[in-house]
Amino acid sequence: MKECVRFYNVKSNDPELMEKIPDFEGSTSIFHSSYLQQLLSERNIRYSKNNPQGVIEEYFLKNLIIRNQKTKHIQSFKLFIDFCNKIKLEMSK
Repeated sequence: MKECVRFYNVKSNDPELMEKIPDFEGSTSIFHSSYLQQLLSERNIRYSKNNPQGVIEEYFLKNLIIRNQKTKHIQSFKLFIDFCNKIKLEMSK
C-alpha cells in the first residue's frame, strides 16, 4: 500500500487522474480496483465489486460529496450526483 500511496496519493490528489504504476501488468481500471481494496483494507473495510458493502454506507457517500465540494475532485461523481438530484426533483413534481 505504501508504494501505491507514494506513487499517487488519492487523499490529496484527484483519484480520477490517477494512472497505474508503470510496472503494473494489468489495466488501469484493475490497478484502481486493487488500490481501492488495499486502501479500504487498511481501515478494516472489505470491498469487492461483488460485495461493495463497505462503500455503500451513507457516511461514505456524504464524504465523497463533501470532498467534491471542497476540492472539485471526482467530477464524474458530481455529474452522477447532479443527475440523481435532477431525477429526484422531477419525481417530486
